[in-house]
Amino acid sequence: MYEKHANLYDFRAFCSFVCEKSTNFAIESYNTATTMKYFSIVSVDLKKLAGTESHVFSNDDVSIILNGRPSDHTFFREGEVYQLPEPRLLLFLSGEADVHLDLEQYHFEPGMAILTTPDVILEFEHIAPEVEVCGIAMKEGLHVSEQVVAKAAPKDFELLLRMMYLLWDVASQTPFRRDAVVQMVRAMAANVQYVKQASDRSAATTMVSRHQQLFQQFKALVSRHCEGERNIPFYAGELRVSPHHLSAVISRASGHSVMYWINRAVVLRAKVLLRTSGLLTYEVAERLHFANPPAFNNFFKRETGLTPKEYREGRPQPKTE
Repeated sequence: MYEKHANLYDFRAFCSFVCEKSTNFAIESYNTATTMKYFSIVSVDLKKLAGTESHVFSNDDVSIILNGRPSDHTFFREGEVYQLPEPRLLLFLSGEADVHLDLEQYHFEPGMAILTTPDVILEFEHIAPEVEVCGIAMKEGLHVSEQVVAKAAPKDFELLLRMMYLLWDVASQTPFRRDAVVQMVRAMAANVQYVKQASDRSAATTMVSRHQQLFQQFKALVSRHCEGERNIPFYAGELRVSPHHLSAVISRASGHSVMYWINRAVVLRAKVLLRTSGLLTYEVAERLHFANPPAFNNFFKRETGLTPKEYREGRPQPKTE
């Protein structure tokens, strides 16, 4: 359905008159499996990341990648955890990937539009070598309060691509037209949100959809409060439902318990702290409000199959059935 045509999906044919502009940034040490990837666009060689056939524009305000093929596994590795500080908008052109964004699991495929919140935690389960994307990362000026992953209709996806190419045109002007670029990125983000909302409206308002809405609200709360709150009554109170009702709805909507999602959020936060913060293990335990370091060690070992020390040293996580 989303085959690339020379006049639309291949940027080289669609916009060959645009002179490529790129600003390459010094690359941090991404070469060891033990380094948590704090994947900021200001610390990465974007041309190397996106592939030699891509088109890259980057300055102090925005980075744009067209026809990016992130095949360099120095940057993206299956099983690694990344933290993305800036909000990003991606259009998935080809290939496929299975990823976790915070507590959500997604299968990315052609025709999908992805809008991420700041500081999202990303983990790849699988990424195909033929993946190709267009993407934007906005350093300032773009407020994203809710993550969006939507499969766009062909006409909506085509419109988003044309907006992306027009954005490239405007961003390439000298002097740089910052206000125009910021407004265009906001318009693209609003259009992605519209695509998702239109899809949601097309579904009947049933008990199942209301349960899914409560489930999404619950996961957003867990992502914000998991460091200090790990009890069901707290989240039930925030959502103004009874603990029993919350447990029943989450189980029905997701197939997992409330505590499964809380524990998963805590594990993700622990992984980030263990590999990025420089904190000692006992300090991570304190940060996550465990009673003592042994309690944290036992929790982490139970959830991941590794001790915090083994994880920090880069030992592979055991495969689960």
